[in-house]
Amino acid sequence: MKHAYSFFLIAASAALPLALSAQIVDVRDVEGNVLNGTNIQVVEAVGDAGQIMGYSATVENISGEQRTINVKRYEIDVPHGTGNYFCWDLCYNERNAGVSPLWIGADPIPMAAGFIANGFHAYYKPYQTMGQATFRYVWYDMAQATDSVSVDITFNATAAGVGEHASPVIGFDAFPNPATASAVTLNYELAATTPGTRLAVYNVLGERKLVKAIKGAQGKVVLQDGELTSGVWFAVLERDGKALATKRVVVLR
Repeated sequence: MKHAYSFFLIAASAALPLALSAQIVDVRDVEGNVLNGTNIQVVEAVGDAGQIMGYSATVENISGEQRTINVKRYEIDVPHGTGNYFCWDLCYNERNAGVSPLWIGADPIPMAAGFIANGFHAYYKPYQTMGQATFRYVWYDMAQATDSVSVDITFNATAAGVGEHASPVIGFDAFPNPATASAVTLNYELAATTPGTRLAVYNVLGERKLVKAIKGAQGKVVLQDGELTSGVWFAVLERDGKALATKRVVVLR
């Protein structure tokens, strides 16, 4: 799943203006670029019905004082029949397009001055629908909602095998799943070996708990009994911090 990212300021819409009233937080990508007020393009070839497109960012309180920060998601232009969800402290269950044009996070995060939250993840499930889906994420102060910052994320599901958009992930699965009293084996096959590729494991709060090196275009990563406690986990193949493929793993101890 090839991701192409571009960073540029977009014009404010009269109906739904970009939230830039007060720079209370900086939203940054994995390279540290500030994303406030920009549009992020995530381009990926259409895959199977279980395909999940994702984008992650960190959020830093730059206001100089304690803030309680929440996030809300607007559907700007989203195809019918697709699904989406996001993580902010907690990861929420998927919702169908159109069910929640405005989705307000249920878990505001108290953030001291300089605190960096790394639990923001945006996910889109195209369900083999080609085309673009654009969402606006707005971070705001619970005590002063007009103090806010926004970023637009556009997921573009393109035709498979078109030049650079061909997926770099050929296969990715977990066994056993659910896992009881045994190790979990994650098998992967990539189109090519690329530096910066790794396997990360996140809990339902969106917190990264494990990182494993990826060696070679094809192989496996074994998570030993005891490395994961009971619950739901998300194993993510990442390249330079950007999600290539996600596998939901259930552990029952």
